[in-house]
Amino acid sequence: MLKIYLNPEADKLIESLDLGRVSLGESVKYTVYMKNTDPEWSIHNIKIENANPELRFEAPETLKPNEVQEVHVYWTPKITNRKPLRAEFKFSGDIFIG
Repeated sequence: MLKIYLNPEADKLIESLDLGRVSLGESVKYTVYMKNTDPEWSIHNIKIENANPELRFEAPETLKPNEVQEVHVYWTPKITNRKPLRAEFKFSGDIFIG
């Protein structure tokens, strides 16, 4: 029900995201778009599970049915990491029925 897109029109679904190159000590902000694809139910308590300390997310707590909102992704490379960034993250939330 939660999907991530490259644009606010929600017609370019993200399968993977290339964050490019960032210099050590710098932080870069990227904007993507989260959509609740359910036509009927709101999603509450949206959370992002991320184990990579180089990434930080800012996302809405609630999305109404078919609503699209910005999600900000911040990448701050660590000097101790000598490998390209590879990270998986999960989005979750609650639907209250009744």
